[in-house]
Amino acid sequence: MTTCPKCDSETLVKTEALGNIPLDVCPGCHGIWFDKGELEALLKQSQGEVPAGFELLSPKPEGLPCPRCKSRMSRGGLVNPMLLVDKCESCGGVWLDPRELALVKKLLGLTGGAESVEVERPAPAPAAPPEKKNRFLKYTLALAALIGLAMVSYELYVYFSPEGSVTGHFSAGAASFGFLMLVGGGIGTIKVK
Repeated sequence: MTTCPKCDSETLVKTEALGNIPLDVCPGCHGIWFDKGELEALLKQSQGEVPAGFELLSPKPEGLPCPRCKSRMSRGGLVNPMLLVDKCESCGGVWLDPRELALVKKLLGLTGGAESVEVERPAPAPAAPPEKKNRFLKYTLALAALIGLAMVSYELYVYFSPEGSVTGHFSAGAASFGFLMLVGGGIGTIKVK
C-alpha cells in the first residue's frame, strides 16, 4: 500500500486511465505518482517524441516524502523553472499535483490525451465474520455453567432435605466443583466475544 505524500491518510489507487500506463493516483487530492520512466512513456505515447533531459532545474531537497521509498524528494523545475514538481533521486519517481500534468504537456507543446485523472476511493474491506471457534468456545462455557448450576442445585437439595428422605449424601467437594463450574462458565460466556 502506497500512501499519498500530500494527504498522508489516503492510499494511492492504481489506474490505467492515462495511456494504459499503470499510474498511482490519490483519490483525495488527485495527484499522480509516476514511477521511473512512466512520465516519459506517457508523454511519448501522447506525442511520439519527448525532449531529452527530464532532470529537475534548481532542485531543492525540501520536497515531499517519496511514496515508494520514503526518502525526501527534491523539489524543482521540470522542463521550466516555473513548473515545480517533486522527484525522488533514490527511485527516480515523480509526483505531480493535479494541474501539473496539463502544465507539463503545455510547456512541451504536446497535445492530446487526458489532462487529469480522478479515481474513486477503494471500498473498505468487509468486516470479517465472527470466528466459529469463538462461538464453539462460548457454547462450551455456557454448557459448563449449566452443569455447574445443576451440580450445586443437587448438592443443596441433598443438604437441606430431611435425613433419610433422599438416597445419597451431601458432598462438599462436588458442591465446590459445581460452584466453580457455574462461576467460571458464566464469566467465560460473558467475556468471550
